Amino acid sequence: MVVRLEPRVLLTVADEMATEPGTLEAYALAILAAHAALEAFVNETGAQEVASFNLRARFLPKWHDLCQRVLSRQLDSAPDLERLHALRDAIVGYQGEPERLDRRAETPSPTVPEHLNAETARWALDTARQVIGEFHRLAGRSTPDWV
Repeated sequence: MVVRLEPRVLLTVADEMATEPGTLEAYALAILAAHAALEAFVNETGAQEVASFNLRARFLPKWHDLCQRVLSRQLDSAPDLERLHALRDAIVGYQGEPERLDRRAETPSPTVPEHLNAETARWALDTARQVIGEFHRLAGRSTPDWV
């Protein structure tokens, strides 16, 4: 049996890891949990909202597709979402140019900090909450209390 964690649970884990006086590993886990919360949210919402939603697509293309189909626009927090994704990629060892929501974007690619710390972990958690909250607001829905 595969365990599927809800975005709410993943944000709680991220919060616990980001607020504990921690180690580099704890901060990295907080960032990964915040990113996982976003991916769980986009998969859950995409499956509900879009009949042909591709759950197996890469993360940022899924976000782009969901926002275009449901909101007819991208989020204002898109640059932060790209930066969080680039941070996740760096933690798991991806090398190369950061992925973009819009491959044609001419703005500079997101940058990631050279060192992980509590501030970066907290930023990742706040960003995940902000992105989910913004999606709900733009979709005309009430923001869940766990955001």
